[in-house]
Amino acid sequence: MSSDKSNQLLIREAIRKIALGRSMERINLAPGGMSGIGTARMIHGYVAKIHDDPSDEEFSDYGGTIDVGEYPDETASAEPVIHKGVLLSAATNSEGGFLIVPVLFSDVTIFMDAATRYAYVVNFSHVDILRLNARTETVIGVTEMEELDPESDSSPDYDELEATGNETSTRYTPTAVTTTVRNDKDKEAASVIDAESITHTVDKSEVRQTADKVVQKVNSTTVAVADNKVTLGDENATEPLVLGNELARLMLDFLTECSKIMTPTLMGTMSPINMPNFISLTSRIQNFLSKTSYTK
Repeated sequence: MSSDKSNQLLIREAIRKIALGRSMERINLAPGGMSGIGTARMIHGYVAKIHDDPSDEEFSDYGGTIDVGEYPDETASAEPVIHKGVLLSAATNSEGGFLIVPVLFSDVTIFMDAATRYAYVVNFSHVDILRLNARTETVIGVTEMEELDPESDSSPDYDELEATGNETSTRYTPTAVTTTVRNDKDKEAASVIDAESITHTVDKSEVRQTADKVVQKVNSTTVAVADNKVTLGDENATEPLVLGNELARLMLDFLTECSKIMTPTLMGTMSPINMPNFISLTSRIQNFLSKTSYTK
């Protein structure tokens, strides 16, 4: 019985060493009585494989995870150590939520429980995909703070530093995206996007786009563009404007026809006496047309 029990212990210890691999050395080196520190490892390695191909034979077992190879150190074995199925941010798949996918062969740090062999990525050097998919709101921003003076005993701590006034932020909700930029001179620019409109605002100017209209406004001056209609001055304007080039050509044609008028006299039909004025006016209209901008 004693011999059988001894053999069982040897077999169990051998299986334990095979299962834990290099974890055995870490566990043996770790101090005891520290809330299980001996059962956890922090491993530095590289991304050996990303399981994102459904046609791969390993995808059914490891889909949504990565394989991590350990960098050799003073306890390294002769063969490379590959940890398969390392979870990305504790997620077992890539459907929704928070997800970070590292670049193949980039540096990563993983945390692994030596007993259960579960491993999670905790740090990345390079990332292919970074996704934040919240259910209610996501805010990303930068707020500039006053510099900390490490030489002064009276300098505020980092959490007490005053804001300089320069800040940017983008707020995502299920229905809209709002981007705001402010500076220390109390100037602000904002952009709001929802499913039916896009609005850009800078101080007293505004551009608003919908499916059927684009309106540009500065103070009370407005230019609105809609289907088959352009309004100036106010988007509700109803009085039509005569296009400058069309009016000039109409005047030119009118003067040309007037210059052809013949007046009957005792000496027969003659051109009007003010004929030189028609020629002068025609020249002025031609000069006006040369300064006109044309649109199609």
